[in-house]
Amino acid sequence: MEKKLEKVQGQREEWQAVLDASGEGICGVDLAGKCTFANHAAKLLFGVSADGAGSMLGEEVHKRLHRPDLGDGLTERLEAAAWACPICEAIRTGQACSRVQEAVFRRDGSWFPAELSVVPVKVTGAVESLVVTFRDLTEQRKREEALRRLEKLAAVGQLASSIAHEINNPLESLTNLLYLMRLSDSVEEIHEYVAVAQTELARVTEITMQTLRFHRQSSRSVEVDMADLMRSVVALYTGRLLVRRVTVEWRLPKVKKVLCLEGEIRQVLNNLVRNAVDAMGVQGGRLLLRLHPQYDSRSGRAGVRITVADTGEGIRPDIASRLYEAFLTSKELTGTGLGLWVSRAIVEKHGGRIRTRTRRGERHGTVFSVWLPLDGGFNLSTVAG
Repeated sequence: MEKKLEKVQGQREEWQAVLDASGEGICGVDLAGKCTFANHAAKLLFGVSADGAGSMLGEEVHKRLHRPDLGDGLTERLEAAAWACPICEAIRTGQACSRVQEAVFRRDGSWFPAELSVVPVKVTGAVESLVVTFRDLTEQRKREEALRRLEKLAAVGQLASSIAHEINNPLESLTNLLYLMRLSDSVEEIHEYVAVAQTELARVTEITMQTLRFHRQSSRSVEVDMADLMRSVVALYTGRLLVRRVTVEWRLPKVKKVLCLEGEIRQVLNNLVRNAVDAMGVQGGRLLLRLHPQYDSRSGRAGVRITVADTGEGIRPDIASRLYEAFLTSKELTGTGLGLWVSRAIVEKHGGRIRTRTRRGERHGTVFSVWLPLDGGFNLSTVAG
């Protein structure tokens, strides 16, 4: 008997050593949501002392996946389908599940994002326990944020030349008008020149304000008129549109305002408009901008549909299938390959979706369609840690 106990103990230590060798957090959970075993990585993730094998035993792991202001009873968790965590869902359904959990809470109240995998353990056909794997996404999120900042800087650089052209044109007009004023002896002519000069100065002011708005970032969501936002973005490209002989077709009916982070949605629209203008090149074409109210077919939520379309040559098939991947670009030296990747992340952060249709050959062109909910739809990533 003693030898059998020693053998069992040896097997347990061997399995524990195997689990501790994993870089991902692994723990066992019973049907009450309590921890039955945990490896070294899991203890570190949850802020638990790694001393002693039983430092997490008996802890209700499922509570670490719930927002603290929503209650912590297991029964309530199982009944609240909207906020059911993967552990509770696996207990309720008996099925394996995996998902990204934006906030897994530690003992001290801090949190970290993690990719979770929950696998039910069935011995006699019924679920007897669960094995939960946690993969910390903190470093991945930091890298993604760094890439988003890189894309922002790239967008600033790409805008610089357009803004310089936009401001240079009215400044040249002002120089000419001042010269004509000096030569003119007619008060009426001078008044006319002053009126034109005021118009040109108003244009410079508008460009400056739109540029400042583009860089303005707020951590708070506000109600935004999408039609005004679209017009302000296109205003930054007026000069380029004229030079490239691109005509703009608007269809912007009155729709309800959207609750969003204005600076981020402005970045999305700027990226789509810039891509559309670049796609048409020097041969010119049509830029089509549309806005209309639309309910989501999946959830029934009210929202708006934004469409940015061009009559360019279309997207190559080898790129179209991987369009939203990071670092994928068809602009060679002038593109970072991050614009659409960041744009999709921003749209999804707002609870929306972005879709693309493209065609080459006859009647070529590309259409980007963005759906945003009116109420913002932010996910748990906005919760403060």
